[in-house]
Amino acid sequence: MGKLPSSNQFLETIKIFLIELWQLLKRFGRFLARIWQRVWAWIRLHVPFVEAIIQRHLNNPATLFIDLAIFVLTLYLAFGVTGAVLIYKIKSGSKFTEQLAVLYPLPAAKVNSSFVWSHEFLSRLRFLNTFNTNAPSDVASRPPSDADLRKEVMDGLVENQILVIEAQNRGLSVSQDEVNKAYDAQVAQTPDLAAKIQQLYGMTVTDFKSVLAEKILKQKVEAVVLERVRVSHILTTTTTAANAAEAAIKGGMSFADAAKQFSQDAQTKDNGGDLGYWAKGELAAQINQAVEDAAFSTAVGQVSAPIQSPYGFHIIETTDKTGDNLQTYNDWYSKTLAGYKISKYISAN
Repeated sequence: MGKLPSSNQFLETIKIFLIELWQLLKRFGRFLARIWQRVWAWIRLHVPFVEAIIQRHLNNPATLFIDLAIFVLTLYLAFGVTGAVLIYKIKSGSKFTEQLAVLYPLPAAKVNSSFVWSHEFLSRLRFLNTFNTNAPSDVASRPPSDADLRKEVMDGLVENQILVIEAQNRGLSVSQDEVNKAYDAQVAQTPDLAAKIQQLYGMTVTDFKSVLAEKILKQKVEAVVLERVRVSHILTTTTTAANAAEAAIKGGMSFADAAKQFSQDAQTKDNGGDLGYWAKGELAAQINQAVEDAAFSTAVGQVSAPIQSPYGFHIIETTDKTGDNLQTYNDWYSKTLAGYKISKYISAN
């Protein structure tokens, strides 16, 4: 029983506190009402159309939805104009500009009747700018900067679009399964690939897979429009070893077994020296012109004599040939490009 007065006292304190709080809220409400009256008086005097709009909504509530729709449309158009100015006039590459480019259909270029969109241009530009910033100082293949970089990005996107059209004309496509397999192969070689592409380029895995899909499609188009050879090689560092490998093959040893025994190319010796398919100009750029000449001039199933390159001595076996167009890819693309109508809306300068 001795605790009851204490409980009553506590409840009384709460009651007093709530009453005072209510009085405070009433005074604050009256203060806000006076402020609103003054603001409303100023609006009626200096911005009369606001009163007219409010009166219009009170008289006909349906007009509220019409005005809201007009406001939203105006806001949408205003942001669209802002995006166009940032992209085409100011040439901004900011994240805000890129987000606007995603929301609005602002073209970067037109290839015949197909568009290359500005958000694609800005994202590729961001990837290479990020690489410029984050790449190790000893990386020799840094992308160009400023106007040259913008031109490179634009030309690359136009080329990708042309390849898409050429692929469609030939019934070629790239499946998600092909992209996933290519990505898994890259991960097998570089387990921390996702972290590296994020660090170097600011790319997500989805971004990187898009680039892989473009690369695979290019390879498929090349395989159809250009002659390609499949080549195996045995690489040695001395003429003695090269001559020994040649003699072993002439003596009846299979090329694959000779590659395992004599080749010093650790990446290919265990799979028979297979280097895959190559179009004209690619082997010359990767190894040297003599090796490419041997690959294209050697009949399928035949083996070349030892050929010297900056890497050592190669014995070449041509295992397959496809197509009959001996142009390089660059020659074919230049000729193909001339047949397209290209309009570029984002300038490099």
